[in-house]
Amino acid sequence: MGNEREDQLAKDAKQHGQPYSLTELPKPYIKRLLRKTMLEEWQTLWKNGDTGRKIYNIMPSVSIRPTNWIREDIIFISQLRPFPAYLKRFHLSDSDYCSCSGIGTALHYGTECIFTMSLHMRKPVPNF
Repeated sequence: MGNEREDQLAKDAKQHGQPYSLTELPKPYIKRLLRKTMLEEWQTLWKNGDTGRKIYNIMPSVSIRPTNWIREDIIFISQLRPFPAYLKRFHLSDSDYCSCSGIGTALHYGTECIFTMSLHMRKPVPNF
C-alpha cells in the first residue's frame, strides 16, 4: 500500500511540476524514514567513535530496543566505577591496587581477588 501511494505521489509531482512536501506524505512513512536515517547515523557514530570501545566490542550494533542487561553487568563489562583502576585513571584515588595487592579491575575482582572468592567466575582465555 505504501509503494502504491509513493507511485501516485511521484506521478502527481511529474504531472504538476512540483514535488510534494514531507507534510503531504503519510505519517507512518515519515516516521519509518526518520527512524531508519537516525539509526544509520547513530550506528556510524558508534562504529567510528572513540568512546565506549569496551561496550562496542560486546554490542557493535545500536538499537532502540532495550537490552535485558542489569546495571551490575554493565558496570562490570565497562569496568567503570567503583573499581580502583577506574578511580586512579580519573585521579580520584592515589592507587589502582586492591587490598590484596592486585590491580583493582573488574576482572581482578571477578576472577582472582582473595576477598571476593565466593563470587569468582572462570577467568577468560587471554585473547578475550
